[in-house]
Amino acid sequence: MQTKTGIIDIGSNTVRLVLYKEQGSAIEEFRNVKAPLRLRHFLNEKSEMSDEGVRLLLEALLNFKEVLRYYEVTEVECTATAAIRQASNRDAIIERVKEETGFHIRLLSGEEEASYGLSAVLKTMPADNGLTIDIGGGSTEITLYRNRKLKHFFSFPFGVVSLKEQFIPEGRMKPKEQKRMAEFIQGELEKFDWLGEAPDGIITAVGGSARNLANVQQLKENYPPLGVHGYELSAEALEQLRTELSPLSYTELEKVDGLSNERADLILPAIEVFYQLTIHTKAKRILVSSRGLRDGIMLERAKNSNWDTAEDVKRNGVKRLLTVYGHDENHHYQMMKLTQNMLRGFEQEQILKVTNKERFMIEQAAALFYLGEYISSNAKSRHTFYLLLNSMFDGFTHREKAYISLVASFTNNSTLKQYLEQFDGWFTKEDLQKMREYGALLKLCYSLNSSKRSIVSDLGVKRKHDHIVITVYCEGSELAERYQSDKQKRHLEKALQTDIQIEFKQIKEN
Repeated sequence: MQTKTGIIDIGSNTVRLVLYKEQGSAIEEFRNVKAPLRLRHFLNEKSEMSDEGVRLLLEALLNFKEVLRYYEVTEVECTATAAIRQASNRDAIIERVKEETGFHIRLLSGEEEASYGLSAVLKTMPADNGLTIDIGGGSTEITLYRNRKLKHFFSFPFGVVSLKEQFIPEGRMKPKEQKRMAEFIQGELEKFDWLGEAPDGIITAVGGSARNLANVQQLKENYPPLGVHGYELSAEALEQLRTELSPLSYTELEKVDGLSNERADLILPAIEVFYQLTIHTKAKRILVSSRGLRDGIMLERAKNSNWDTAEDVKRNGVKRLLTVYGHDENHHYQMMKLTQNMLRGFEQEQILKVTNKERFMIEQAAALFYLGEYISSNAKSRHTFYLLLNSMFDGFTHREKAYISLVASFTNNSTLKQYLEQFDGWFTKEDLQKMREYGALLKLCYSLNSSKRSIVSDLGVKRKHDHIVITVYCEGSELAERYQSDKQKRHLEKALQTDIQIEFKQIKEN
């Protein structure tokens, strides 16, 4: 059963409504409406939010109410962070919102904000140890986690909007202003002993500023279309962005490819916070997460899922993709069974040597193999490659995402080479040979369920002199499977440079 939920996130920079569909443990965003109100601007010297700020907030929330009504979403959670948290008249704002819109604002503490952000990271990213940073408009949450458990956190009372107001009063940042801002940020970071060296050299960055920086860098380096979730921004690339963008005026920043116009005047404080944190913690790279607070709230609701290990996160990510694209559950389980049996046989006969990591990746590729049938049975390889490349792959690095997309869409060696063109330098010759072998093996398994009736109950693999014999045990007429497997085995024969003989045997009913 599918349910719809709305999360309203009242932030210091942006007020946003995100709509999610829930189906079992799979949670998928399907609408995202935002209002860049910059509520932090409406706090006066006494931290009181002005009537104009409250009016704009109410106007946005009433608009959201219409959107919710249109999509027939009845379950809504309305949260607020730093701008409302820091407002001296927050109680009056919360009461007025309830009276005029019906929304009850749940005011998140800095600890809750950090906790939800970390939850989103741990349930959608591969790192077991590291720091997370979420830069908002009026606050910045930093957490330290080890072995996927929260160890320390702090909500710093500054964000991109407040830093801009404090240090960049005009339309261009001057070197002395950047120096003052850097000293301020370092002074804040130095207050905490636990903010020492980043575990494994990793900082995971959450939020719009991180996503924007990733977009800019990806366009600079003509990066493949893998999205920003899981993108690795090196410390060197960050420093180069800082050097290139810091001297620009806001008008010039608006023209930078990949940089959102509404964030053009806020990106410099964000870069400075990221840069100073990498310097302070000696981090080698920033891992960008497009999942954040709102996703963390939703993921806390997920049923029948666990995220104890990085592999659990990856399995849940694959399961989510299968649910989203309406996979054939029986065919999925048959593909997994055939793949595991085929791999086991090839390993026992010492035809293939497979590491545990490779086995895991092959099994995930098997689960997603020819997922593009969701669009059309014609050109399913191309559809699969495009879908997987452009889908959110929770838990996987971009290299792993590319690897699985290539194997799961395998049709022949020529097409594999064509798909690989956009990943120049990503994989070794040995990697390419493995992809060819595993892709051909999966295609053969796929052909053994070409009628989608799961008639193959078992199979065995034996090496005989100069060829391989695959014995396939069936519980029904195997005409389609016989035809397709005889046609498709040549790809595996070419990859292994060995002849393959497939023998079908009927299992007689007692």
